[in-house]
Amino acid sequence: MFSEWLYLPEAAAAFLCDPGVWLFLIGGVFLGFVVGVVPGLGPTMGMALCLGLIFHLEYTHGMALLVGIFVAACGSGGITASLINIPGTPAAAATCLDGNALTKQGRGREAVGYSIAASVVGTLVGTILIFLIQPFVTGIALKFGDWETFLFCVFGLLICGSISGGSRRRGWIAALAGCLLSLTGADGVQSVLRFTFGRGELLSGFNSVIAMLGLFGLGEVLYTLCAPELERTVEKTGFPLINWTVLKANLGNMLRSALAGLWIGFIPGIGESAACWFSYDLAKRSSKQKEKFGHGSEEGIIAAEVANNACSAGALIPALSLGIPGSSTAAIFLSAMFIMNLHPGPTLLIESPGILCGLCLLLLMAATAMGVVSFLCSKLTIRILTIPQSLLMPLVAVLCAIGAYSATGTPFALIQLSLFGLLGYLMKLYRYPIAPFVLGLFVGPTADTSLRRALMQYSDNIFGLICRPFGLGLMAVLALLFVLSLKSERAVRKQQSASNNK
Repeated sequence: MFSEWLYLPEAAAAFLCDPGVWLFLIGGVFLGFVVGVVPGLGPTMGMALCLGLIFHLEYTHGMALLVGIFVAACGSGGITASLINIPGTPAAAATCLDGNALTKQGRGREAVGYSIAASVVGTLVGTILIFLIQPFVTGIALKFGDWETFLFCVFGLLICGSISGGSRRRGWIAALAGCLLSLTGADGVQSVLRFTFGRGELLSGFNSVIAMLGLFGLGEVLYTLCAPELERTVEKTGFPLINWTVLKANLGNMLRSALAGLWIGFIPGIGESAACWFSYDLAKRSSKQKEKFGHGSEEGIIAAEVANNACSAGALIPALSLGIPGSSTAAIFLSAMFIMNLHPGPTLLIESPGILCGLCLLLLMAATAMGVVSFLCSKLTIRILTIPQSLLMPLVAVLCAIGAYSATGTPFALIQLSLFGLLGYLMKLYRYPIAPFVLGLFVGPTADTSLRRALMQYSDNIFGLICRPFGLGLMAVLALLFVLSLKSERAVRKQQSASNNK
């Protein structure tokens, strides 16, 4: 594995000096930007549409096309999340909290600028770290079994109290409700039907894209229409704005978020959707301005976008070196590798030396191209800010409907959209945070499947399951976090009661 470092000059000559690589890479970036910005599409659909072209392309050109789509789609999802509160991809859901809050304050161009800059930085830093530490981390990631994955999901649910922005109890209730709803459909172990109510459309559970569109998009439309006093400040259109002083002050935040996202990416089955929330929680805990989170914090946008893009890059490594697709995009990428007569797995680096170097170079090139394309094309998307609320809200509703229908291609998608939209409206109305609910939706199936597999594997030796080294460490961390969360909740209650008495 360490020999991959020696192939860097050869890979650089093969990719950087080939005009065809740049052509397909930039074309992929443009396509990725479109599918990332349009709700309901995303990198999976964009890459799937181009699989047919791979048969007729050279290895380097096909890789450049797919990597361009992948990086740009993951990075541009935060633009619509900031402007109209609809995450272009599920991984950009956390960006809605502070990105849209900045937009309502008349700082939408800044929100888009921070989102683009953080996406580029996340991909660049994540790729460099991949190249340096992949030989070490892959071995550690292999130590993670089903039990450790379950504990990691529990950790995600535990932090819901922190990212809720209010009562920790309400955050935990919302997270558990999301977990319960995520169990709908046939389970991943024995294919037992749960909560389907005889509907064949629910056999595979609720679609995550439709859930995002309903909770954030349609829910926001209903809430805004019922509260016309919440008008946003209209600002001038133009290119995205970036305060470089803010970025300089967030260097530590970027590095921490990149490491967190990269680590989660190396663990198969977790994915970018969880990485952005974990990083967001870390940023909030370490911030000196915790009260700004959820109300327009630049730190929150940067943490979420850096983490999900670093995670996207990191998730490709276990997919290639282990042959385990941790996400739908990774599965598409593996399919393309087989088309190109490459065989992902433990022997890939031996059979195809230099492939890791080539992939890392393509990720770096795609991140640079994504930054330029997103900056130029975002001037057009920012014009959304000039549309009056009376016209914008119906437009958002239509976009949600189009995105939901394109996700499944069935009329039942519109019913799901309506139900999640109503749920999002009620949660905002009664001040239950949406973010923990979304996190529960994502980690619920993974937690359920991992726990059941672990119990089946260690049915005769439960003590051996609990005493796994990595598991013991994670349980100790969980116990500590739970105690600290309870103390923090009690302190907040005492402060509130004291202020009420005054």
